[in-house]
Amino acid sequence: MQKQAAVIAFFFLLTTCLATNQRDASKPTYTIYQVGGDVKAPRPISTPIPAPPDSVDKGLKVHLSFIVMPDGSVSDIRLLKRSRPDFDDFAVSVVGKWKFEPATKAGRPVAVRLETDMNSHR
Repeated sequence: MQKQAAVIAFFFLLTTCLATNQRDASKPTYTIYQVGGDVKAPRPISTPIPAPPDSVDKGLKVHLSFIVMPDGSVSDIRLLKRSRPDFDDFAVSVVGKWKFEPATKAGRPVAVRLETDMNSHR
């Protein structure tokens, strides 16, 4: 019985490892460039900032970092300077919906990391 349990545990562990590696292998990797020199900045297509929920106080500010991907979408949003959790979550959600014409290097779309501030307003 113990041997059977050990075999089952081994196969479970093996399956989990293979599934994790398969997920990681299917994820495309990108070099993340810095804007400047031969890397042209992305152009905003849609970057609306709606009014925050009523629960958010006026005068709050966050500083965010994010990657504009080669397809113009936003990923890897990081809060560099936090505020209150409700406004932090709001800001991350808003930036995650932004769209850009991607940055380019030698005429080809590339990923770049940008930073921005967001203030609460009503």
